[in-house]
Amino acid sequence: MKKEVLEQNIKEIIAFYNNINSWLNDILIWVKENTEEREVLNDFLFYIWIESNEETRLCAYFRLIWLNESSLSLYLDNNNFSKEKKDEILDLSYEYVVDFHSEIFLETIKFIEDNNLLTSFYLEIFKWTHLVWNAFNKFFLPWRNHIVNWINRDLENKFENNSDKIISYLNENNLFDLWHNWEIADRSYSTLVLEDDKYISKSYKDVFSYEVWEIINALNIFIENLNNLNDDLYDSKNQYISYLTSIKNAFNETNVNLLVEKWSIVDNEWMKIKTPFQIAHPLEFYEDKYRKAVAPEWDLRLQNKVFDSKVEKDILNMYEEIFDDIGRDKYESSYNFSLANQKRVQLYLTSPVLYYSSELTWLFSAQVVPNDEIISDKYWKKIFAFPEMVLENKRSNPFMKLASTIFDENLLDEYRKYLFSDSKNFYKIYDIETIWHEYGHTLWLDINSESIMNNKTWVFKNIEEFKATTWWLVAYFMWDNNDLQLSRKLIVDHVMRSIGLIAYKKVNEVEPYYCEALIHLDILFQTWIINLNSENKIEISFDESIYELLKSNYISHYKKLINVYLEKKDAMVFLSDYTIKDWLHFLPKNENIKNFVNYYYETYEKIWNVVDDKISKDKYKKEA
Repeated sequence: MKKEVLEQNIKEIIAFYNNINSWLNDILIWVKENTEEREVLNDFLFYIWIESNEETRLCAYFRLIWLNESSLSLYLDNNNFSKEKKDEILDLSYEYVVDFHSEIFLETIKFIEDNNLLTSFYLEIFKWTHLVWNAFNKFFLPWRNHIVNWINRDLENKFENNSDKIISYLNENNLFDLWHNWEIADRSYSTLVLEDDKYISKSYKDVFSYEVWEIINALNIFIENLNNLNDDLYDSKNQYISYLTSIKNAFNETNVNLLVEKWSIVDNEWMKIKTPFQIAHPLEFYEDKYRKAVAPEWDLRLQNKVFDSKVEKDILNMYEEIFDDIGRDKYESSYNFSLANQKRVQLYLTSPVLYYSSELTWLFSAQVVPNDEIISDKYWKKIFAFPEMVLENKRSNPFMKLASTIFDENLLDEYRKYLFSDSKNFYKIYDIETIWHEYGHTLWLDINSESIMNNKTWVFKNIEEFKATTWWLVAYFMWDNNDLQLSRKLIVDHVMRSIGLIAYKKVNEVEPYYCEALIHLDILFQTWIINLNSENKIEISFDESIYELLKSNYISHYKKLINVYLEKKDAMVFLSDYTIKDWLHFLPKNENIKNFVNYYYETYEKIWNVVDDKISKDKYKKEA
């Protein structure tokens, strides 16, 4: 098979995946319509011991199709399920989702095999990515129940829900993993256990011995099978085998002081794989809020270049222009580190056709990896974006009562017209917002910035997402070609995303996005780009003077943030200018904005699951 034929076949695999995805999204109509197909939702509810009604079927849809636990979790909270019962039901929902999607993945693999779409080598990649990471699926629940549901809750009980005291205790007792230079690492590949009423740190292999053994055993077979085949198209056989071997070796490590180093070797080998078949980074998602113990995750992504990214070409000019003002001499290490590595970013527009473990509890929209800055200094990062999947999911999402309660009707109408009828500008805006966001993570750092800025309060991630989003805003403002129509679409999208992130207030694993929203809201309200109208709904004021004020304010706040990074100050120095900590949760410092955030979240808790039937999607589809 020639490379050109295989790459054309990849498009056929993605089309098959897209058809499945469309069918899954169409299950929404069965929430209300009583047809045979509704059994998909009813079977799920029966499995988790929840009665079937319109509200619970919508929860089932979001959990089963959107892979989002938050709706089901909130339903259980609102109906006074005990914490123990809630944990049990969420676990059952995960088990069902695993089986449901595994069947779909097997269908995809069968379609590929029946139609001879791949070489033997890449068919094996598909088959054993699935089989190995079925073992990963079995690892996720023991991991979450031990770390998130037991250890973290025990720490909260012991320290009266005071996260500052918890971090101090972990620091004082040397309970964080160590980085390359024996400094405290920004993440952990171990977990705490109680022995003689005292916490100690142990490797995943020691604590989850059976689950890790299954993964290692499957990896051994995967490696052996690839050894018996050849990659005649991309000559990447050795890179895949080295990558899989490094994962096996990292899981085999039991010395907690060597874990970060072993997983950095995984990063090292992974960065060498540059084919259209990207087996994802297995441990990247921080679901553990205290030690950042890295959750098991896995997927297979196929390159899917639905547009040519433009912002990548402009990123260096923007960086240089800002450093013209700052001065390079004082921060030479950071300047050179970020500059050199921006030039080596690998950008992949992809479709995730197989996904497992923690990825069955959330939906991704983009990623920048790896975690390890030593490896990033050597190879930098891979940026992944999923534009086609994101557009399809946004269009499939039901119109919710929450949106029509919070946002002005004209604003919603404007946004929906753009979403359904303007794919070209959607991809242009996705390029600016999402891909430039991921590039924004690469800036103003040197090799130990995160470990130093995170060392005391462990809130680095809570300003890092704001840094990434604000980078694309500032870069766009500097690059702005006076296209006010595109600028308005960008700002509308940004406003709606920022307000929507308030829903993550109590979802610990995505707290950085919630904190990001609080900082954006401070800027957006104080520049009058958004305000509450007479019906207490958000509307946007967008004239040239307000837009210019928005630009200047974002640029000044971003330069303040840059200083925090370049001086390697603790991340709380910046975060505390905008937020206060109310026990477990952050809130805006500004009283008016705090009132709005509380209003939004209270409204969200009441009507998060109510579909708005007043306006049909057909209206926008016809106009498109």
